[in-house]
Amino acid sequence: MNQRKNENGVKKSALLTRVLSALVMMPVAIYIILSGGMIYMLLVSLMSLLILFEWNSITRAKPLSLIFILQSLCVFYAILTLSDVLVLSQVSHQYIQVGFIAGLIVLTYLEKACLKFVFLGTLYALLPAISLIWLRNVPENGAYVVLWLMVIVWSMDTGAYFAGKNIGGPKLAPRISPNKTWAGLMGGIILAMGTGYAFILYSGLALFETPWMILIVSAMLALWSQIGDLFESALKRQFDVKDSGAIIPGHGGIMDRLDGIIFAAPAVALVLYL
Repeated sequence: MNQRKNENGVKKSALLTRVLSALVMMPVAIYIILSGGMIYMLLVSLMSLLILFEWNSITRAKPLSLIFILQSLCVFYAILTLSDVLVLSQVSHQYIQVGFIAGLIVLTYLEKACLKFVFLGTLYALLPAISLIWLRNVPENGAYVVLWLMVIVWSMDTGAYFAGKNIGGPKLAPRISPNKTWAGLMGGIILAMGTGYAFILYSGLALFETPWMILIVSAMLALWSQIGDLFESALKRQFDVKDSGAIIPGHGGIMDRLDGIIFAAPAVALVLYL
């Protein structure tokens, strides 16, 4: 009996820590997204740096290395280029890109790392970074596009957490993430559809022609963000790691908090670009 009470107390404490962390981070994130400019670029750069740090910590147990430095430079170069801070000729860009690829291959060989995970980790940080920069630069409504994306992912995480805890039921992917359930998935998608629709309705964001299209795209984006969560869980399970880090109280590492956004941001950018 006492053991059960202690477990319930630990769970409530963990939930409280998780909620308090979210209440601190969300207003800051919203303010920076709305502000844009240099502060937004710095936030995206910091996120990318931490993602690379944790990725190398998981896959190599060596977060700091020459590979990490070159990966970081590659991401920073892309961010600076998209932000119009770094203006070079097309030929110069091509030489730099080839140099990054060649440099990563050489360092991977010298440090006896796995080439697949070196390049996958680079893309894992690079793609969401350039997507978030590009989306914020969408004329007139870029800030609201990024906020809509965040609302979808945050709602998916929140709905899945509470529906999974209170409803339970069959497991979604027990070999990858034992705590996730089908009820959690559906609860997250339903909440994401509602908040995604409400945000577009009240913000006046003109992304889709019909209400049904808003609901469908919100649901698909929520599902894709959950796949991002499962991808990170599979990665950690492959390397026998519980959390990607401990930088965020109640959430773990930056990858644990941003895994849905890492997948969702490139998807939104691709849809709007096409």
